[in-house]
Parts: sequence; C-alpha cells; structure tokens
Amino acid sequence: MPKKKPTPVEELLIPPQDQRICGTICLCQMTLVLSSVAIVYLTVAIYVPSTRALQSGISEHPVMCTTVRAVTVETCDWGSCGEWCLSKTSGSCMQIYVNLRQNGSNLLLANCTNIAQKFCYGKDQEVAKKNRCIADECKNLTGTFNCTTGNCIDITDSFECVYRETDPPLKCSGRRGKITCIDLHGLYNCNRGTCERIRSPYNCDRQCGDIPTRNKNVIMMSGDEVYLSQCQRCIDLDTGKEVWNESEENIVMASCLNVVNTSRGLEATDCINGTLLANNVLADMANFTYLSYLSVFNTVILDKDRKVAPPEVDLLIANDSKLLINLEGCVNTLRDECKDFLKFYGKDGTDHNARARFPCFYSTENPEVVVARFDLATTTKQFIIASLLPTTLFIVSCLTLIFCQRTVVVGDDAKMRFQGCVKAETDSVIEKAASSNNINDRGGGNSIMAL
Repeated sequence: MPKKKPTPVEELLIPPQDQRICGTICLCQMTLVLSSVAIVYLTVAIYVPSTRALQSGISEHPVMCTTVRAVTVETCDWGSCGEWCLSKTSGSCMQIYVNLRQNGSNLLLANCTNIAQKFCYGKDQEVAKKNRCIADECKNLTGTFNCTTGNCIDITDSFECVYRETDPPLKCSGRRGKITCIDLHGLYNCNRGTCERIRSPYNCDRQCGDIPTRNKNVIMMSGDEVYLSQCQRCIDLDTGKEVWNESEENIVMASCLNVVNTSRGLEATDCINGTLLANNVLADMANFTYLSYLSVFNTVILDKDRKVAPPEVDLLIANDSKLLINLEGCVNTLRDECKDFLKFYGKDGTDHNARARFPCFYSTENPEVVVARFDLATTTKQFIIASLLPTTLFIVSCLTLIFCQRTVVVGDDAKMRFQGCVKAETDSVIEKAASSNNINDRGGGNSIMAL
C-alpha cells in the first residue's frame, strides 16, 4: 500500500477589508438611526413651524406694539411663550395683549445745546424685596405698598400717591395677622402692620419731580427716560422736511422709542404724539407724570397734516392683539428664553413703570395675533438645511447598507468579504494547492503526472 500523503495545513488569510466592512456597517446603522430620529424631531421643531411661517402671510416689515395687559391664567388655552414645543402648555401661563400700530416718525433735532438726560425708573419688581405675608413679614409694614396675592413691595420711596377713599383696615400683626393678610392684592397704605386698601380713583406720581425744563425747547420722552435740550430745528428724517424751528418760540415734545445723542444732534426713532407747548406751560422744574400727561393729551399737534409724529390713535391697527414669541408660541432652546421674554414684553404699566414698546410682526388677514420674532430668510435657510442634511445622511446610509447586504458574504473562517474578493481568494487557494501537489509529486508517486 502506498504511503498516504499528509494534507497540507490551509493558511487562513484575514483580508484587510473585514474590519473596514464591519466598521462601515456599524457607522451606517448608527447614522440611519440618528437621522431617522432627527427627521422625526425636526418635523415638530422645524418643518411644521417653517411651513406655517411661509404660508402665514406675515409681512417681514415690522410695525410697533405696546403692551397693555399681561395676565397670568390658571387654565391656559394659549400662552405668549412656552418652553419646549414638544410638550403642550399646561397649568398656568402668562398671556400678553398689545396695541398694534403703524411706525411713527424718525426725527433729527439739529444744532442742540445744553442737553440733559433724566432717568425716572420706578420699582423693579423682579429685584425689589417682597414681604410675604404668609411668612409673617407684613406685621410691621409702614408706607405705601403694591401687593400681589400676599407679596407686598414697598414703593414709598418711588411714588407719591394721592387718594380719597380706602377699604376698612386689616391688621397684619398679631397671632392671626399672616392669615388675615395672606390675600392682599392692590395698592395699600400701611402703618405698623395695619393696612388699608386704596380705592380707585387714585394718582401715584413718581418721585421724579426735579426734571430741569428751564431754557429747554425740546422734550423727548423715551420709556422711563426724558431728554431735554435747546435746539434750533426739527427735521423729519424720512422726508428731509423741516417741521419745526426755534423761531416759533414754543416747545416741541414727542414720545419716541429711542433717542440717541449723535454728532448731528438728537436722533429719535418711532416718534408719536408730537405736540407743541407754550413757553409758559412749564416752570423751571417738572415731574415725570405731568410731562407724560402733556405728551398724550395736549391739543396742539406738531404737524397739522398729522403725518410727522402723529397722534397714536391715527396709527392704530388693532387693540388687544395676542402677542406670541413666534408663530408656535414656544421655543426649543431650553435656555430659559421665556423668562427673559415675559420679563421685558410683559411690562404693562401696572407697576407704574413705562409699558413695553417694541417692533412686532403681523398679517393683514389676522391682526388679532402678532409675533415678536419673525425672520423669513432665516426660517427658509433653517428649513433647507434641516431638510437636506438628515435626509441625505438617511439615503446614503440606507443605500450603503443595501449594497453591503447584497455584496458582503461570510466565509468559512467567519470573516466578512466582498463577493469579488471571495472569488479571487478561492482561485488563489486552488492555484496554490495545485502548485503544492506538483512539488510533492516530483520523482514518482501515485499521481497521474508520475506515470
């Protein structure tokens, strides 16, 4: 019997594409999952809001809004701003209502001298100390207090209130004082813990009575600030027309959004309620409340044609419109944007400070709803990027996985190879085995070649 030849040990080659194929499949699977999740999330965060914005008919040119009411409701069917759009607003929320009007005039007060700026800020309720009656902090209150559901802020140093009638006194001191005063709401005059609610009508003037009006022929009101100066003329920046000159020997007054002291003079934007005052109307000093009254109720207007700094009523578009931070009434940044938004836009004057006044956007078809933020170009850009990027990644990863499913096979050595590589490797192994047999059969044997 011929001696049986030993079977050569097969050399198992691990092709370099094995790790690459595995990594590619894992990467594509992860990309496919993440892009799918992104598409679902962006549908709510980008696609739907962008589609609504593009179809809303809202003009990109802003108009002006003034906050008239900011109320907190327990049952919230809509809110001015909510955090996280994926969750529906529930519980209490703040609803802001505004008056909507066209833009005012842009004015230049030229050749001005002796410019003065007076700040007349009231109490900031966000930083002011609050006396909590439920914590027995109202037992020693003395002065004038503005209370909201048992939280009282001392406004004695900021306002001087004149009134006629009060409600019966409530005693906030003693054993049951904190229970008695737990619901204090409104304006109260207190003396050693005994508080009387001030009834309407009442008048609270800011403790800002030292505004210097002597030798001033220009008075510009801007929120809680007053700008005074001696100027030669007033020019409408939109038309270049001179609307007032110092030769008229009177005082020009207006309420503006912003007033800036530049090299050309005082530049004021969005001016309304332009009025003319006689020189004998004001003394050497005036208080803020009186100036605010004159800017609204004076009968002599600046422009007889009512085109330059016209009365606010002439520009009015709608009353009590709902204000939203955007079309959705919510944000997804989770940066507490709504807190800052409601703090600024919610100033309705109930704390005796100036009302919020700001640019806003609306649709002529629905002036009952206005938005504070609207940028159609940015919205379109975000929509395109949010549509192309995850969709492209989804398609590419999906096609790559399909390609791998059709071309990748697992060999007997449990390694992944492309089918083309497997065929080439098989041919190489066959040739190598044949070559090995030829070498072993030289010089005789049982093979056919030896015969």
